[in-house]
Amino acid sequence: MFEYLDGKITIKKMGYVAVDVNGIGYKVFVSLQTLDKIKLGETTRLYIYNHVKEDMFKLIGFAEERERDFFEILINVNGIGMSLGLAILSTFTINDLKQIIANEDTKLLTKVPKLGAKKSQKLIVDVKDKMKNFQLVDSIDNGNSSIKAQLEEDIYLALGSLGYSKKDIDKFVTSKDLDSYETIEMAIKDILKKISK
Repeated sequence: MFEYLDGKITIKKMGYVAVDVNGIGYKVFVSLQTLDKIKLGETTRLYIYNHVKEDMFKLIGFAEERERDFFEILINVNGIGMSLGLAILSTFTINDLKQIIANEDTKLLTKVPKLGAKKSQKLIVDVKDKMKNFQLVDSIDNGNSSIKAQLEEDIYLALGSLGYSKKDIDKFVTSKDLDSYETIEMAIKDILKKISK
């Protein structure tokens, strides 16, 4: 069983990547959230969920441990398998999912392909209490400063991939702004508006 893989990303396609570890290429299935965070040709660490079912063995990788932990919560819901779990994490960020589940917003969850209203309702019921524990652990382990640091790092990575230099980004990212952003998507939209003015 694998806990994580450190290796060079040699193939990057929709839904999976190939990780070269000491000359051996591992096919690792990933969510779009993770896919967006890794770059072809770079050495990356992916935290692994070992998906074993009868005679099938697949590696599922995540850029962050917390995403893997959340994935495990999702697939413990009856009817949510590997593919649907990845689809959920490809459609929404963890922060978005926390809010959706807290609000019991089944309608929004049904935007995930193959996740109907009944299954969405079951997911919310089964995950809601576990989500409280997940949030508590996340809060204790990371603290506000670590969360802010992670958000800042994500902002620089995302805008850097769009061609903006660190100098350009520095002009529009302040500590006050970081406190006000709830998600990376919100941050990017706001900063791009400021840059375009």
